[in-house]
Amino acid sequence: MTSKKTKEERLKESALNRARLLNGIDTLNTTTVPPPGAVMADQNELSHNNTYDVLPRFYIDKAIICRACGKEEVWTGDQQKWWYEVAKGNINSNAVHCRGCREKEKARRKQVRNQHMAGLAKKRNQTK
Repeated sequence: MTSKKTKEERLKESALNRARLLNGIDTLNTTTVPPPGAVMADQNELSHNNTYDVLPRFYIDKAIICRACGKEEVWTGDQQKWWYEVAKGNINSNAVHCRGCREKEKARRKQVRNQHMAGLAKKRNQTK
């Protein structure tokens, strides 16, 4: 019997292997057949990209290497769809940090912001 941790590691490795295999597929080509598991793009939601270039027809899982820690992780088609269509991210941008490093950076910024706001509050109280 395998542990939950072992199963999760196997699933992550399987997803990475699948993303590596999908690496050569052209998501912009109109004749390319979307592979199983591809997430179809909504062209109307991509209209915020002011480009004359062809927009993607679908999103596939991509393997990325984190700039901060060097860990390889999968940027899923669903995450890409959210980034490009809901958050209105630039179509030429890609994920460069793993989820763990993004969470660490978010926590660091929050702590710095709280410290800054506390300093401002203290300064305001001293001037009164």
